[in-house]
Amino acid sequence: MKFNDAILGLVTLLGGLAIILEASTFPATHGQAYGPDLVPDIIGIGLVGSGIVLIAGGLRARAASGWMTITGIGREHLVDAGAVIVAIAAFVLFVGWLGFVAVCFLTTWLLMVRFREGAWLSSALIALVFTVASDWAFRSMLLVPLPQGHVLPPMPW
Repeated sequence: MKFNDAILGLVTLLGGLAIILEASTFPATHGQAYGPDLVPDIIGIGLVGSGIVLIAGGLRARAASGWMTITGIGREHLVDAGAVIVAIAAFVLFVGWLGFVAVCFLTTWLLMVRFREGAWLSSALIALVFTVASDWAFRSMLLVPLPQGHVLPPMPW
């Protein structure tokens, strides 16, 4: 089943507005020009903008495809959905023992191999860059203590 982009755009736009409204209730941070509402506001504005673009594109395409297209769900689609669920469960189960870097790399790499139909080497490179960038951003910039695990040594940052 495929919904017209205008429907998804409306949901995205409303979600963005809800985030902006909720972020406006956050208390101000004393002595700073920005507070805890900054990141949610940026995300909300991005969602509102994305919703507007989706609605515009969906309204243009509505004449050709209608509001909803129903097609059969094949075995491949179910396997793909199952792979995502298994990857999330594996991440939750193993991140404490193996650490963020190892589990993030493995789950990202294996999902990319599945969805990119066997592009092993390029998927490994992309997963490695994504994992290192995510680890650096969370540990160094956002100061979020990610699980280190017992397998790999600590990253240099």
